[in-house]
Parts: sequence; C-alpha cells; structure tokens
Amino acid sequence: MHSSGKTDTGIKRNNNQDSIFFSDTPVGPLPNLYIVADGMGGLSGGKYYSEAAVNLWYQELLQTLMSDRFKGNPLDRQIEILQEFSEEIYSKLNQGLYKKGLDAGIKGGTTLSAVIHFWDTFIVSNCGDSPIYRIKNGTIELISEVQNVAEEMVREGKTTAGSVLYYQNKNRLLDYLGKRKECKPYCRLFPAEEIDGILMGSDGAFGDLTKAEIETICCDCERPQRVIGQIFESARESGEEDNQTAILYVNQEKEKNKKESEVKFPKTDTRQSKKKEDICCYTELPKSKKPLSLKEKLFKNRFIGGR
Repeated sequence: MHSSGKTDTGIKRNNNQDSIFFSDTPVGPLPNLYIVADGMGGLSGGKYYSEAAVNLWYQELLQTLMSDRFKGNPLDRQIEILQEFSEEIYSKLNQGLYKKGLDAGIKGGTTLSAVIHFWDTFIVSNCGDSPIYRIKNGTIELISEVQNVAEEMVREGKTTAGSVLYYQNKNRLLDYLGKRKECKPYCRLFPAEEIDGILMGSDGAFGDLTKAEIETICCDCERPQRVIGQIFESARESGEEDNQTAILYVNQEKEKNKKESEVKFPKTDTRQSKKKEDICCYTELPKSKKPLSLKEKLFKNRFIGGR
C-alpha cells in the first residue's frame, strides 16, 4: 500500500487554512487512516478550526480503538462500532469546535472528510464540500456527499454541473463544523475489493476540473506521487487560487497483480487459419517424438562439428 499527501498555500493566499493527516504505518489496528480539513474564517480562524478538527477527530478515534467496548468484540461488531463512530463524531466535533471558538474569541469553521481502512472495509465520511473519490478499474467515482448549494441543486434537478447557476452557488456551504446548529454528516461503507485507490482533498485541490479531467490525470501520470502535483497545477491553470490539499492512496498489491496478469501473448500465426495445401514450406511436427535407434544415433553423431 502506498499513500501520498500534499498541502499548498496556493497562488493567492498568504496562509494555509487546510489541515491533513495520512499514514502508511498502522494506526492501532488500522492499516490506513486519512483526514482532510478545509478551514474557513480568515487568517488565523480557518487554520485554528481545521487543525483542531483533525486533532480532535484523531484523538477520539484512538480512544475508541483502545476501549474495551471495541477490543472485546468480534470483527463484524468492530466494523459496526467504527461506522457508529464515523456517524456520531461529527456532532461531537461540531459542538466542541463551536465552544472552543467562543472561548478563544475566534470565528470560523471547517469541513472534514475522513477514510478509515479496517480489515476488508473502507468507512468513508464527511461534513462539508471536501470530496472523496474512489479509484476502480482506471475510473474515478465521487463517494462522499459534497454539501454545498450547487451540488444540492444538481441532486434536485434544478441545474446541471458546469452551468452558470452551478458556479454561482459552488462556494455556498450547506454544512460544516464549528457552527451553533446541528450538522448532518454523510457516512458510507465499501468492501475493500471495490476500491483500488482513494483520492480526496479540499475543494481547492480540484478547482473547476471535471471528473473526466481528474480521471485523465490519474491515468496518465506514470507515478502516483506525481498525480497530486499535476492535479494542483491543472486546477490552477483553470483559475483556482485557494489553498490546495489532497491525499492519494493506491493499493499497490492490486496494481502489481493487475500488471502481472496483463501478459502479452504474440498474435496467432496467420498460417494456422489457412489450409495446409495453401502454404509453402509448411512442416508439421510429429505428435510424438520417436526414439532414435543405435544405428541412427551413430550416423547422426558422425557429422556433429565436422565438415
């Protein structure tokens, strides 16, 4: 397994309000854990909220993993507990961040998207508009819920992606962490066999790139490490100026097995599709090799290496 992560201030901002966590080393019983948070609130506010959200989310997860409630259960129940955690943690974070902001006198908020990999299951969850894509068989698919007004209008059939109305409402969030009202997070489970890779990030990472454009970059880049940089660059070329943060996870074992299975066989000899009498110099090998007699062996050996 291989993961790459990158965060960048962008071409216009003076500070980076995004926060990120990813690991190729186990986090307790988890082989992989990925978190992206996109803060908002200007200057120190956005960074304060995104960092606090990632840290609190991580700490709460560790407490769950170390609890007797988790460790004392069979695998199926442990997966259910992690799903329950992913559904419930956002409300707890929202209330905690709102209180922290009030106490610190800092206004703002943050999105948060996370992926837990546990045994044969991926648990995907998010609050806000930081997307998570699944990579499968060379294609990508959005598997999180982008919670902004533009995407809601698309889901309700009021507009289409890429329209003027869509772009006018793209930056209007429906949900985020750190507000007084209750948040409504999204959570979904996937069997590991349905995922070859995960691509996730802040909205600024992808800018106005279409799904097809992101897919092309993922397929064209020779090494996974270059994919994120190419996505950032392409997003900037399309006019993106925001902070950019992304994580790419690739199941290298699946990629290795895929390459090994793609054995290139030579094309069938066209002569085999023709009749024997239509082919010049056609020689048919005997079906079974008849052993040479002693006389034949002696006769054959006389001419090895001689004139």
